[in-house]
Amino acid sequence: MAKRQIREGHLYRERRAEVLEKFQRAAIAREEYLLRKQRKEILEKCRRIGIVGASLDRQSQSYVAAEKLLGLGLEIVPLLPGCETYLGMRTFTSLKDVPGDLDILLVYFKAGMDLTQLAQEAVEKRVKVFWVEEGSAPAEVKEILANGRVRVVEHESLEREYVKNFPFPLHEWMYPPVGRRSVTVRQRMTGNPVTVRAKESIHDAIDKMRKGHFRHLPVVDEQGRLIGMLSDRDIRLIRPSRAFGPGEDEAIQLWSTSVRQAAVFDPVSIEPDASLGQAAELMLRWEIGGLPVVDEKGAPVGILTYTDLLREFLARETQT
Repeated sequence: MAKRQIREGHLYRERRAEVLEKFQRAAIAREEYLLRKQRKEILEKCRRIGIVGASLDRQSQSYVAAEKLLGLGLEIVPLLPGCETYLGMRTFTSLKDVPGDLDILLVYFKAGMDLTQLAQEAVEKRVKVFWVEEGSAPAEVKEILANGRVRVVEHESLEREYVKNFPFPLHEWMYPPVGRRSVTVRQRMTGNPVTVRAKESIHDAIDKMRKGHFRHLPVVDEQGRLIGMLSDRDIRLIRPSRAFGPGEDEAIQLWSTSVRQAAVFDPVSIEPDASLGQAAELMLRWEIGGLPVVDEKGAPVGILTYTDLLREFLARETQT
């Protein structure tokens, strides 16, 4: 009897550890997705970038990055004392000399650079983001920036982040070329998607997916606006293991677990009149299988999946 109780105790601890690990993996995945989403929202609003500490060496990382940022349709403002032009653009000695506001200050640390003064000038200039590609800003510099409501990003490539989120020039994203004929998301999406609310149970969500034979559910608020996405993968990450107990126990856990605990919030979305190419780029960059389509009020009006893209690809192959 004692041996049986010990064995059952071990099994219970192992199963409990398994469930906790699933919850942790799901939480980490949602946190990483949210951080990427926040980064994308920052970049969407930033068009004018000041660069401090850039190198004149054409093979250097800073020079190559500046060229690529220009190629994406961004405005670059070089700050290079003692140099009149950089990549054909006028340079400035300090932030105070730059006319107008700056969205991002891209910083490449150099010996002798006064970071405290640079941070103070960034606050005065109403810079939105203080972006450090290599190294970390000292604590006192971060405090100055935090007090001035300037975001700090470290150890990330700005050029790579723009390419990941906007793989084609930004002016094409905002203003598609006139006369270019392309298939729109509206033409290929599945309209009137079934939705779920955050307070509903995972059991209800699974039931909707089974009945509708689909893998993605938009999560909406009380006003019907998109606030998240729930996929079958999210459910698998958080769903209790069958080894944890009898089927009845699993059913009880599914009823008690809400969509809020499994869904990814602030999801990537697209508008109906965007091109299918733009949708495909987003899905590839964010590694998602389903893209919610929203109207001007933020309400989901459709779902575009990788299956829809494959159908379009096969249709074009047949026509050629």
